[in-house]
Amino acid sequence: MTNVWDIFGFDKIAHFSVFAILSFLLILGFSKQYTFLFVRYNAVILSISISFMYGLTIELVQTLIPERGLELSDIIANTVGVFAGWIVFYLIYKL
Repeated sequence: MTNVWDIFGFDKIAHFSVFAILSFLLILGFSKQYTFLFVRYNAVILSISISFMYGLTIELVQTLIPERGLELSDIIANTVGVFAGWIVFYLIYKL
């Protein structure tokens, strides 16, 4: 029997989880605030954009650190996590 850790590895599951939580909390926070109506009414697109750009930025910054580098699989795990956070928000608050 194949273990999930053998397929994805702890690193990819951590990337996925952190970005799912990040995007979920951004959407939640943006949609519940009343100060900036633009942010409130565009919470999903802003949160997805910010989360994706943050993930891409931290991967690009890693190229400046010796013995670290950009990993496409990390970017994919981050992006899938971002959309998973959106789906979880939708399932909790929109259904």
